[in-house]
Amino acid sequence: MEKKNPWRMLFGLSVLASISSALFQSHWKKKGSDKTNVSTSLTPYVGTWKNDNRSLKVEITDDLDILINNQTLDATLEEVKPDELVFRDHFGYYIILKKQSYPSLYIYDEAEEKEYHLNRVQPK
Repeated sequence: MEKKNPWRMLFGLSVLASISSALFQSHWKKKGSDKTNVSTSLTPYVGTWKNDNRSLKVEITDDLDILINNQTLDATLEEVKPDELVFRDHFGYYIILKKQSYPSLYIYDEAEEKEYHLNRVQPK
């Protein structure tokens, strides 16, 4: 009887996990791709936000794209909660936006393990 190679099994499981992850992400993007139907509950997030010392600028577009210091972040909207938006960046880290009392917003960056307090910038 032939002994099974554990590396072959691990490789097979890895390929299966990659395929299922790609299918889930493409399904989610298709489901969330109708950006003309942005819920009014999400509009409080849309706009430009800065922290107190103005070193961090976060912009949320009408299409729910995130720009950090004018650089578009490659992230996918993963979850919408009553007071939170949860994004996942291309590295797999979460970026969580939490509504606070107007005009405040907290953003948690899992990659840096930091939370930032942001205030809305009034349009000119």
